[in-house]
Amino acid sequence: MPQSTAAAAFFECPACGRQYTLKRGKALTFRWGHPVSLALYPAQMFPDPRGGEAAAAKDMMRGKSREEIAAMADEIVLELDQPSQRVRDILDCVAPEEICRAYLAGVVRALRAAG
Repeated sequence: MPQSTAAAAFFECPACGRQYTLKRGKALTFRWGHPVSLALYPAQMFPDPRGGEAAAAKDMMRGKSREEIAAMADEIVLELDQPSQRVRDILDCVAPEEICRAYLAGVVRALRAAG
């Protein structure tokens, strides 16, 4: 049974363990804490966040091992290579979907360059 609030319901995939949120009036997206959501957090209010990828990656890497950094990059790449949702809906980003995805690709490049 998923947890829920008045505004959202939360789910966990029994096969992979990924956690998802279903907000009222929206499609299913990754839940806060997933690497895609963490990467998008500093970019959510910008119409074009490109240029901030290195700073976002630096924040994401704080306190993480090389293995954790690689796993975060792999999770973002999985969504970029096999889209399963509108990533801009995770945090209601103001940037268009294409720009959010280009930004995420830049975050991956920064994570891999530093990791």
